[in-house]
Order: sequence, then C-alpha cells, then structure tokens
Amino acid sequence: CITVSPFVQARAAEIKAMLKAVKQKSSNTLVFQSLPRHMRRRAMSHNIKRLPRRLRELARIEAEKPEHQKKALSKSKCRKARRRHINLVVEFNRRQRKNIWLETHIWHAKRFHMVKKWGYCLGDKPTMKSYRACYRAMTQHCLLQD
Repeated sequence: CITVSPFVQARAAEIKAMLKAVKQKSSNTLVFQSLPRHMRRRAMSHNIKRLPRRLRELARIEAEKPEHQKKALSKSKCRKARRRHINLVVEFNRRQRKNIWLETHIWHAKRFHMVKKWGYCLGDKPTMKSYRACYRAMTQHCLLQD
C-alpha cells in the first residue's frame, strides 16, 4: 500500500516538469492549422476575425511574434515571371486548337476528369475535391454545368 502525500512530495519535481511540458507548445503549426480541413480558409492567415472566437486571441499573439516579419520585396521580377502571363495565354490557345475549351475550362479542370467529346474538352467525372459539394447542390438545389 502506498501513502499518497509522501509519494507526491518525493515526486514533486517530476510532476512540475511534466506539467510544464504539457503546457508548453511543442509543435510548429499555426493556430488555424489546428482546425479541421473543412473549416480552414485561406483568409484566416491574413484576417484574424475569420477564425473561430476561441482561437482569435492565440492567433493575435502568434501574429505579433517577430518570426513572421515580411521579407523585403525585390525590385523587379525576373524576365520569366514577367512573361509568364503572356506565355500562359499562348500555351492555352495552342492547346485549344484541336478541342475547344469552355469559358469555365480551368475551373472544371481543377475539379473534374476532363474528356474530349464532340470537339470540346468537357468535365466527365468529379475528382474527390468537390464531390460532396456538387452532390449536395444537386440534391437540395439545382446544379447547372455548361
């Protein structure tokens, strides 16, 4: 049989060290990364008010840390970066010669497996990115795809 008070007094330093270790944050993740994936929004890293109330104070403290200082902007972009938009348009036009793209092609390409049918490039089967959202919209509302 163990008497509790002498045992606790003998282990007081160990208990304090354990409590300190539990209180200290050991991971290097940000506050908004502790949320489930379906609640995460890109704007949370810029606007604290987008976070749930229980996490706003932690995010404010995290944002004030000197580690998160912005890097000095370089004077100008390299030639490749300046020409990227023009090159993208040229590349998209080249890829549309055989099969016409819809106006919403890039949006669909991110969410569907694309198929070439009837001279158009069409979304065929959804990837798992937006399957549930599309299904919910289809069953509860109206889902219109072009």
